[in-house]
Amino acid sequence: MFKPLNKLYVKIFLWFWLTFAATIILMAALSSVSFSDLSYEPLQGSDAHYFKRLGHALERSAKKHQHTAEAVINQGRMKKRKLYLYSPEKDLAYSNFNAADEVDLGLLNFRQDMMPQMIFNEHFHALGPLLINLPDGQYQLYELRPGRTLPWFVRLKLLPHWLKVAVAVGASLLLSFLFTRTLIGPLNSLRSSARAIAEGQLDSRVTQAAQRNDEIGILAREFNAMAQRLETLVNTQRTLLGDISHELRSPLTRLSLACAIAQDKADKDTLAQLQRIEKEAQLLDLMIERILTLSRLENRQQSLQTQAISPAQLFAPVFTDAEFEAKSHNKTISLPQLPEQPLLNVDAMLLASACENLLRNAIKYANSHIDVTLKHEQQQWQLSIRDDGPGVAEQELAHITEPFYRVDTARTRHSGGTGLGLAIAAKAIAAHQGELVLQNHPQGGLVATIKLPTT
Repeated sequence: MFKPLNKLYVKIFLWFWLTFAATIILMAALSSVSFSDLSYEPLQGSDAHYFKRLGHALERSAKKHQHTAEAVINQGRMKKRKLYLYSPEKDLAYSNFNAADEVDLGLLNFRQDMMPQMIFNEHFHALGPLLINLPDGQYQLYELRPGRTLPWFVRLKLLPHWLKVAVAVGASLLLSFLFTRTLIGPLNSLRSSARAIAEGQLDSRVTQAAQRNDEIGILAREFNAMAQRLETLVNTQRTLLGDISHELRSPLTRLSLACAIAQDKADKDTLAQLQRIEKEAQLLDLMIERILTLSRLENRQQSLQTQAISPAQLFAPVFTDAEFEAKSHNKTISLPQLPEQPLLNVDAMLLASACENLLRNAIKYANSHIDVTLKHEQQQWQLSIRDDGPGVAEQELAHITEPFYRVDTARTRHSGGTGLGLAIAAKAIAAHQGELVLQNHPQGGLVATIKLPTT
């Protein structure tokens, strides 16, 4: 069933007119407050014609009977009207009525060159000024209509300009703020859930926004459905990969055992082939072990055996092995002094394996030298490993920590690896609330930086 109020464009339309109506209503309510300002507009139409005839009538009557200004407005039919005469030259004023205390006739002393106006004040409504010539001089003629209730739009016009601006701005700001919150709140929730999913929290969902009935609510529900489907697919993939890897270990173990038995009975030519088979079986076993490790880390099934440990205890064995491996490849490596404080609360075996993966990767692709630095700042240890190799294309930096991603697909598996080392390292570091940052050095080579919080 079509419900217009559930449509976002209808809500925006209604909020716009609500803001407009609230502004008018608020100013109408404030129009009852007393203000002494005048509001006026040019006198037109029948009112202008009437007022000119009134001025001519006064001039004719005064000239005919040689009446003064005070006399002419107090005789005959003129006395029935509420007239006010003001002489700017003499600074004299005459009226044929007693003005109420709240009516300030002095407000009507306009400029001589002003055309007749419709004049409004909260206490009276007047026509004028009209310059007329009487026997005793020139006067500005006004006709007052005291006690007349002013229309509400006129009372709005009498409000001070600063108050009109303040009410319009205040009402629009307040209502726009409330309306914006109804839009931005759900969108921020949607953005936070999208960011959480991008960071690997596949169980993140939008809750409050999904209860709305407008387009934002539809978007939130579609987003939740997409996230649920994505979580199911990824978990299924991870589970399948882990299960297959686990099931492969048994036949691989039997293959290795059979190969070892066959080597005992093989001749020299066959032995070389069997040794090759054994080597490939070992590589396959290593790959399966890494896949299982990655699967456990991704599914948060890897229980961390954390302990407080110093950087020296954690990195010393890793650096020793890296120094030996670099020397065997005829490359040099500079290593930092290892401090004892502050401590790290980590799973030493898992984190050491991650660092070892990064060091081996640097040694493999370095031309001749690897530079390792360790520093402590902003409550975290930062271990940077830089090689002087070719580096990685900028568009591929964001992908090299993905499982099975290889920068050069033409490389052999021997030189290019399986594409799991960096993925496991990144997951292991993330499991310790740390971060792995990969970037190219301006002078060439890749820089891998491990950031780990201290205890």
